[in-house]
Amino acid sequence: WQIMINGESYKPIVAEAAKKSADKVYNRVCVTHLLMDEAKENRIAGAVGFNVRTGNYHVFKSKTVVVGAGGASNIFKPRSVGEGAGRVWYAPWSSGSAYGLLINAGAKMTQMENRIVLARFKDGYGPVGAYFLHLKTYTQNGLGEEYESKWFPDLQKMVGKEYLDPEASHRTHRPIPTCLRNHAFISEVNAGRGPIPMVTMEAFQDPHFEEVGWENFLGMTVGQTELWAATDVDPKYQNPELTTSEPYVMGSHATGCGAWCSGPEDVSPPEYFWGYNRMMSVEGLFGAGDAVGGTPHAFSSGSFTEGRLSAKAACKYIDDGKAEDIVVSDKQIDDRKAEIYKPLEHYKIFRNEITAGTVNPNYINPRQGLDRLQKLMDEYGGGVTVNYMTNEKLLNIGLKKLKILEEDLEKVAAENIHELLRAWELKHRHRTSECVLQHTLFRKETRWPGYY
Repeated sequence: WQIMINGESYKPIVAEAAKKSADKVYNRVCVTHLLMDEAKENRIAGAVGFNVRTGNYHVFKSKTVVVGAGGASNIFKPRSVGEGAGRVWYAPWSSGSAYGLLINAGAKMTQMENRIVLARFKDGYGPVGAYFLHLKTYTQNGLGEEYESKWFPDLQKMVGKEYLDPEASHRTHRPIPTCLRNHAFISEVNAGRGPIPMVTMEAFQDPHFEEVGWENFLGMTVGQTELWAATDVDPKYQNPELTTSEPYVMGSHATGCGAWCSGPEDVSPPEYFWGYNRMMSVEGLFGAGDAVGGTPHAFSSGSFTEGRLSAKAACKYIDDGKAEDIVVSDKQIDDRKAEIYKPLEHYKIFRNEITAGTVNPNYINPRQGLDRLQKLMDEYGGGVTVNYMTNEKLLNIGLKKLKILEEDLEKVAAENIHELLRAWELKHRHRTSECVLQHTLFRKETRWPGYY
């Protein structure tokens, strides 16, 4: 179910290996669009973007493209507000670029309705899984009662008896599926029996467990330890509160959002395999991690393994001569350049017409756009303030509001290169959000109680 990583710093090790094997590495380039081949329909031809330090325009012409960019945090309004707004569970810099790039290139998407909601330590978003599994902790309601087993009859009605063995789960605190554990948590709070603390006081009496408990956060979510210190919470003497996060959209970890990709040739039925493992419905476009739909539970090692599979398949695609005679016109490159830098130009032209503060009749800035997107997704797409609930009417209103926002994003203004980055993150988040609402509308049933 979960293997503790021994030695947390394997990302630099993997990155070092990648650097050594690469001919050239370009860092700090915000990729905004994929280039398309003009000789053959639906074939990839590269990518364009800008350097976030210098503002230079970058054009990458290539025979294949592997997208391993992040999923989407901050499309739903986070529970954290004010200066804490970046305190979210999933990487705050994951702006949905994996999905924005793919959708705009015409890739077919799948399972974009499968948002994830995490039970986490309140306000610091510190992970709970390591505590449940390693320290054998458990949760209670505000009355000090074990509550999960109370919800088993309802959960069994919802998902079928074969998925839940209440006896085993109650006896061993063995994890039930995350979404169902969330559902019990949310239902208990709705019934007025919150807050939901995690019982750490028992485990922390053991000095070894106490050390492991603190180390878990110092190696993973330092902010949680700072928050506990600042708010006078010592988990040895007080059971800390849990909460549920706003929804996130991702293709790795425990969620299945992303592009519809060809499966591996050794196990895929014909309709799931069209020539190259991890190739999307666009020729020469490959994905890994958050970019690939329908392959949940990739986590970290799964994502870089998928990256390896994608890279090998992409090389085979080139070796098989599938990427010959690609044409990219100067016009396509120039048009993209004009589009990318438009927010800077727009600001220059209208900056003198500010009426008060940051209010301008001719543009919105990226922060205003993000606030608007998050509020919209929260209220119509099933965020925290509506208890993760949505329906067909709400989704249709949300889609209409997204359309109006898209028109206004044509007039987004960037004061500098940093704001230009924020503007393109916003555009990718917007496109991702639209896809999430469309896919949610398509599903007539609730597939993940506790995420919905």
